[in-house]
Parts: sequence; structure tokens; C-alpha cells
Amino acid sequence: FNMNQILIIDLTKKYKEKTIIKNKSLTIDGDNYNFLIGPNGTGKTTFIKCLLGEIKYEGKIEKNNLTIAYAPENLVMPDYVTMYDFLKLLYLNKVQSNECIDSKIIYYLELFSIKDYKDMLICKLSKGTKQKIVLIQALFCNCDIYIFDEPFDGLDEKTRKIFVSQLIKIKKRKKIIIISTHYIKEYHIRLKRIFHFPLL
Repeated sequence: FNMNQILIIDLTKKYKEKTIIKNKSLTIDGDNYNFLIGPNGTGKTTFIKCLLGEIKYEGKIEKNNLTIAYAPENLVMPDYVTMYDFLKLLYLNKVQSNECIDSKIIYYLELFSIKDYKDMLICKLSKGTKQKIVLIQALFCNCDIYIFDEPFDGLDEKTRKIFVSQLIKIKKRKKIIIISTHYIKEYHIRLKRIFHFPLL
């Protein structure tokens, strides 16, 4: 068993009588960008929740205690907290290090061109800016696995390119990257491994 991989054995997930994933055995590693492709409702987010251990399933998922950074499709955010304070709270909850919190957060706010909004309440932010927050709170973690659920949603072309450049940096550190997306053609990166859903 390779330390830098996720080993999935006979994974099955059912909701009542409906089978979403059936007896699937897969290996996901850091050698490729791992894309989850398929129409809505075919089990991509369910598969991610299994990886995260958020829902019960049959079979085995071996992650060897690898840490996970996750950018969900919809992140619940408090309306009456500033963007900066929210990111700082998430950073403190996720990152155990002596790094300067302020400089780390400011780096990403500048990277995604939203530093000017750092003291604005989240309820006042646009959908695109909120999506940038979702990405930042995953990117600033130094984890073994990075999972992104529809990360392009609400982003303009420039921001999508910035995000992809960050993925390339993560990949160079031999991390496992998993992306659920409808926009596979817009990822101009090599070494793609594609998992087609439903996994039946």
C-alpha cells in the first residue's frame, strides 16, 4: 500500500432502494489530476462524502491517515462576519503552524484580487467572491489530499486560470488532487485521470 494514495475496495452506497455506487474498487494517487465527471445526480458529491467519512457506506476506504483539504460546492458562511475574520477563523481551526496568519491570508486575497473586500460582511459579497473564499480556505491548508467540488462555479476566466496555476503548484508537491467538475475541457493540464459517474 503506497503511502500517497487512497485505496477504495468494494465501495457501495445506497439511499433506501437506490444504488448510487456499486462494488467499486479504485486507487486514487498523486501521480495524476483525478477528475470526477458525470451529470448532476450521478453520485460525484456522494463519492466525495464517502472519502471524507461524512456518510456511511459499505466497503473500505483506506487513506492511511492522510489529511484532507476540502472545497465544497456550497460552503455555509455566516452573513454578518467579515471575509477576513471568517478566513482567519477557518485558518486557525485547520492549520497547526507558526506561520504568520495575516500574511498567508493577505497573499491569497491579493492573488484572487479580493483584498479590497476583506472587511466587507459576507452577506454583501457577490457569488464569485464567495466562491473565491471557498477555494482559499482549502488552498491555504498544507494537506495530503485536496478535494474540490465544482470549483469553477461562479468564477470568471481569469480566476479559473489562477486556480489552475495553484493546482499545478500543489501537484508539484506530490499531493493527491480530486476535482468534481462539468468543465473538464477548461483544465489545460496534463496527466489527467478521469472517473466517469455513475460508478455502477
